[in-house]
Amino acid sequence: MLPILSAVVDLVLPARCAACEGPRRAEEPAPWCAACAAGLPKGLFPLTNPPEPLRTAWVLASYGGPVGAAIRRGKYGQDESALQGLAGVMAEASRGRLPRLDVVVPVPQRRAASLRRGFMPTAILAGAVAEALGLPLRYALRRDGGQAQAGLDAEARRENLAAAFDARGPLIAGRALLIDDVITTGSTAASCARELLCAGASEVHLLAAASAR
Repeated sequence: MLPILSAVVDLVLPARCAACEGPRRAEEPAPWCAACAAGLPKGLFPLTNPPEPLRTAWVLASYGGPVGAAIRRGKYGQDESALQGLAGVMAEASRGRLPRLDVVVPVPQRRAASLRRGFMPTAILAGAVAEALGLPLRYALRRDGGQAQAGLDAEARRENLAAAFDARGPLIAGRALLIDDVITTGSTAASCARELLCAGASEVHLLAAASAR
């Protein structure tokens, strides 16, 4: 975009930073302004005591910072570009920092949520990570039931997910990387991991964009 045209667009219809909600210039890295982008994590950190049967669990950042803001903007504001920007950061942070893996699998969302948004947040994140790691992306899970997890306590989350996920046929044997946007109690990841192991995975690891634990 030409500098003069870019300035006019910024003035008439300024983009908003996903983290601070302040104006973001067209040349700044979406979905954050330059100041918030400078504070983004460059690597991953492991979660201690990941829920069984996960072998390991990794997170990009806490839910309270700019990463969590991008997730909320994407999921509840239906802003796909915010998740695409986050996916790029997550993918870059994954390079060379995870154990050996064979396949990437996104955590599925409820059908009603997919229809409402028109996209699946975890699929956007998983696609970018799979490309960065040079691994195949498999939609190996589907969600058949259960209500939304937001607002439920730990016990209610476990009961809600007891039979919510199902494997889409046999998965190629190997080490699976499960991708989620947020890990809270770990109930969702644990339920998905059990299904993947039953479907043929030798082990399951988790990578989440943010942790609310």
